[in-house]
Amino acid sequence: MSKTATRPNIDAMTLVPFFVSKAKNRLAAEVAALFLGVTLIGLLAQVAIPLPWTPVPITGQTFGVALTALLWGRKRAVAVMIAYLAAGVAGLPVFATTFSFGATNGYLMGMFFSALLVGELADRGFTRTWGQAFLAAALGSVLTFTFGLIVLSFFVPREMLFTAGLLPFLPGDFIKNSLAAWLATRSSRLTTEV
Repeated sequence: MSKTATRPNIDAMTLVPFFVSKAKNRLAAEVAALFLGVTLIGLLAQVAIPLPWTPVPITGQTFGVALTALLWGRKRAVAVMIAYLAAGVAGLPVFATTFSFGATNGYLMGMFFSALLVGELADRGFTRTWGQAFLAAALGSVLTFTFGLIVLSFFVPREMLFTAGLLPFLPGDFIKNSLAAWLATRSSRLTTEV
């Protein structure tokens, strides 16, 4: 069997750090990585399911944040989130809803801190096993929900806070974190083989 026949398939997200480290023009490669991350999270934000009893939709954003942070680490994930948030505030259609200072801003702020924490844990090797990667992503979710609920508490009655901002999102969050953890651990193994 030839070497190329046994080489594993590596996805584009995994190859970004590899190409950036090998690129002759590192700045251009980092900008390309930033663009890819913002585009991924922005596209996943468009996967939005509105719920009639809450201003907070179910979206794919948190999956993109967890995946980016697990695969790329703290520095690149934080840069992606800063660029993503700036693009949304500037009016680019990267958020699930049109940006305004409102009920969902806490979740956006929480996603930034989630990227920081999950990326740091990824840098410390939390992508070696699925359990570690899932734990990192789940801790990021805790931050996202904490910031989200704090801001949401100013917009919904206190007795509705958990049904409006937490409970309906937990099953999907479990699935998104599980998938992000699986992709990250798979990618981590594949890149060590290349």
